[in-house]
Amino acid sequence: MKLSSPFLPIDLPWPEIAITIVGLLLTFILLRSTLLGEYVEAPVNYAVPLPEQCKPGWSGQILDNPSIKIPGSSAIQCYNSATGQLLGQVNPATPDGIDRAVARAAEAQKEWATTTFRQRRKVLRTMLKYVVVGMGSSVRITS
Repeated sequence: MKLSSPFLPIDLPWPEIAITIVGLLLTFILLRSTLLGEYVEAPVNYAVPLPEQCKPGWSGQILDNPSIKIPGSSAIQCYNSATGQLLGQVNPATPDGIDRAVARAAEAQKEWATTTFRQRRKVLRTMLKYVVVGMGSSVRITS
């Protein structure tokens, strides 16, 4: 079947026109969603404030004999191994605390298992954005 038009001086076959139109529409849809970044699952914006120890100009206590052990305590001492600066202390996890964390993770997994691919992609994009945006702080902290 041929299609003729008063605006086109030639006859064009109908299947070729239909295939061309469908091809152009698919190309437009793909380009719009990939190149223009119009995602339904855009990352969520959030910020976590840096601790004082990570801010420029911070100067903490310098340990004479840096060690992770604190005499008379079960806490773990965190320090900058290059400078001996005390960063803070953390309490080690107890067996009960580990069991509680594993139980909470198992409950979270049940909820995660019910999420869709789009929801998971949104979470991963949010995490990626947080890592990329915070990269400057991470580099400054570790140097």
